[in-house]
Amino acid sequence: MTDAAQTPRDSVTQMTQIVLPQHTNAVGTAFGGTVMSWIDVCAAVTAQRHCRAVAVTASVDDLHFRAPLRLADVVVLEARVNAVFKTSLEVRVIVEREEPQTGERVRCVNARLTFVRLDRDGRPQQVPPLRLETEEDRSIEEDAIERRAERLERRRRRRSEG
Repeated sequence: MTDAAQTPRDSVTQMTQIVLPQHTNAVGTAFGGTVMSWIDVCAAVTAQRHCRAVAVTASVDDLHFRAPLRLADVVVLEARVNAVFKTSLEVRVIVEREEPQTGERVRCVNARLTFVRLDRDGRPQQVPPLRLETEEDRSIEEDAIERRAERLERRRRRRSEG
């Protein structure tokens, strides 16, 4: 059975969190590990929506903290599929702080994660195709293909260095 193609919009996930005291460090900003956990969950939901199967995190790339998330901040995470490969897919997550009084958002974190689709026995399985609708979708996919080539080259070099 072949899985039907989906657009990036079909699997977009948006999550909202509030930075609570248990999420903060000594200076009142969110622990990076907590934010990373939120990112992983949001990205996993998107990957599994696209795959219509279990998808597990294979790597986290380009995770950049751009602005702090402080105690009591409303945090909005949004994930989308950038590209699909044979048994894996790249998901982008943007994390923003939302000002409760104005609704204005400030980008705080960017991340890209790679997930692998698994079958019932835990073996990699082919990912359904991604149907690109816009020029922006195509550009995002092209960039993801280049990043994947770079990831594979780094992995090849690490293995050869032993």
